[in-house]
Amino acid sequence: MNHKKVEEYILSMPNSKLDYPFGKDVAVYKVFVPEKTSHVHVEGVQGNKEKRANRTKGTVSESRTQMTQESPASTASVSGSGGKQGGAMHGDWKMFALIAEGSDPVRLSLKCDPKLSELLREKYESVMPGYHLNKKHWNTLVLSGQLPWEEIQALILHSYNLVAETGASSPAIG
Repeated sequence: MNHKKVEEYILSMPNSKLDYPFGKDVAVYKVFVPEKTSHVHVEGVQGNKEKRANRTKGTVSESRTQMTQESPASTASVSGSGGKQGGAMHGDWKMFALIAEGSDPVRLSLKCDPKLSELLREKYESVMPGYHLNKKHWNTLVLSGQLPWEEIQALILHSYNLVAETGASSPAIG
């Protein structure tokens, strides 16, 4: 299994990109996760009834404007994403896969459901707790041939789905 083949599959995921936020030694693959539009701003304890009453009198577009203005400055903006022609969608780029550059065999880290992580680590010696990552939620796979390509693909998709919040279930491990 080579880096290029794994990378091509990872980048075939919708709204994914390659980044190097940790330096040239670690390829980080991210997915754009849009902000949920169903967020409702809740007035703090110090708020008064008058403010809440006035807010409920506004239009839906005024409420959206208020929520946008009150959202944290850390949100990203991507033009042309999600089918919005010419509009911008707000959200964050979140990592779902990492590859150690120059590793032979390839070392691939993926997000994983904690229960599935335990099963994989028991079944395969080439699946270990995530290297420099949260050991409960990340695995590092050494692609030495022990795991079949179809299973690696299923685990990449599982990681992508967990991060992209698509609600897909865990892959079947044979």
